[in-house]
Amino acid sequence: MKIRYATLGLALAALGTNGFAFELDDVKTRVLNGLEGPAGARNIKNVPIANEPLVDEGLSQIAGYNLRTRSWNISGDTGIVPIHSHADRPAIVFTLSGESYEYRSDVAERLLHSAGGRSLEEGDVTHWWLNEGPEDVRLIAFDVFNAGSEAMEMADTPVQQDFDLPEQSGAVLELLGVVDIEAHYDGAQGDGLALSAYRAVIEPGGVLPSFTAAGEPLQVWVWQGAVSEHRSDTDAPVTLAAEEGAHLGGGAQAYWENTGDTPAELFFGVVEPLSETDGVPQVGVQAHHGGN
Repeated sequence: MKIRYATLGLALAALGTNGFAFELDDVKTRVLNGLEGPAGARNIKNVPIANEPLVDEGLSQIAGYNLRTRSWNISGDTGIVPIHSHADRPAIVFTLSGESYEYRSDVAERLLHSAGGRSLEEGDVTHWWLNEGPEDVRLIAFDVFNAGSEAMEMADTPVQQDFDLPEQSGAVLELLGVVDIEAHYDGAQGDGLALSAYRAVIEPGGVLPSFTAAGEPLQVWVWQGAVSEHRSDTDAPVTLAAEEGAHLGGGAQAYWENTGDTPAELFFGVVEPLSETDGVPQVGVQAHHGGN
């Protein structure tokens, strides 16, 4: 993602109480990759934001896969994301609000994710999520999803109009996390590619420009506030309000302008060369071990 970076200093996840009311004996379970977890979902909802074939970007090294963005709600009082594997689906999940526990096959203790915490789902990891608190949990998730290769043809590249990107002002962007796609698949595919996630805050009157080269699509989602999205592949700007998003690809340029009177908070999922993230510091967010 071609843009200037600045650190926002997100809060680290904090340890919660050790009380644990949920028991696996209360639900049907199954075992994946040595980890036992609930077989079915409970009190969750995900909203698709964008789901676009990477073949449209000419990314032959990962044909049959889509870049996907979804927002999630895990309801309070034992909302459950059931156990599943990420062996064929690298992902980055960011906690927007609330607290939930993640159970993973690659760590001994469950992990507590609070607002500002992230989960990098890379390699042959299996996991499930639990919200045992009273408040709902909100997540934003980006993944490279195996959509299959049948009947997938490269789409026509949209016509790009003359477009001048403004200078960045009143906005900062930070790199939340990176998954090396090639390493995720042990070198079998995704040569040189990364799945990256970013967070931006645009102050009132601020502007955040970006652009995509061929083969570097991004998806944007607004968590708080609203922005005017200006794109080189459309005739007029559109407003992206809270909980709305869009896909940008085909080499299109864009900038997001905050014309409101409150800060706007945006999240981006990007497929880009791993080299684009070299030397760019990731924000110091992490999960903490929670009591069992």
